[in-house]
Amino acid sequence: MHKIRLSSIFFRYSLTSAILLTTLSAELIRPVKTLAECTPGTSNCENKTDNSSCDSRNPYNLVTDTTRVRRIKIAWDVCQKNDFYQVTWGDDKDDMTQIDDPTARSWTYVGARDLVKYTFKVRGCNAPMTKDAAQEPDCTPWAELLVTTPDW
Repeated sequence: MHKIRLSSIFFRYSLTSAILLTTLSAELIRPVKTLAECTPGTSNCENKTDNSSCDSRNPYNLVTDTTRVRRIKIAWDVCQKNDFYQVTWGDDKDDMTQIDDPTARSWTYVGARDLVKYTFKVRGCNAPMTKDAAQEPDCTPWAELLVTTPDW
């Protein structure tokens, strides 16, 4: 009877050790998501466009959200920061606004009409190095997005 008891204790110790080691090693070798995995066609990067060079201030990956009535939210990504962003929009005329927040990555248009096709454009700009009012800011090319509003 003494032998059976020792075997039972040894077995429990071995089983506990095996479970702990398996759990510990599984945590250590869990794959880490890296930038290299963020390529077009993979689902782990939320279907974002591959802009791996990240040497540009150009807004990219423009998307819209029209789930709120009469509102069109546009969002974008950017690799390098800008001092400010300019957004234009229009259906039959163009309006423009300036977003003076370098961390801005979205803007919402309020007052959209049902079943109208809008054109939105976004660009990043850096203020001129001098305080000369006649000098234009250094801006990226416009990134454009067409949106047709739903019948809210």
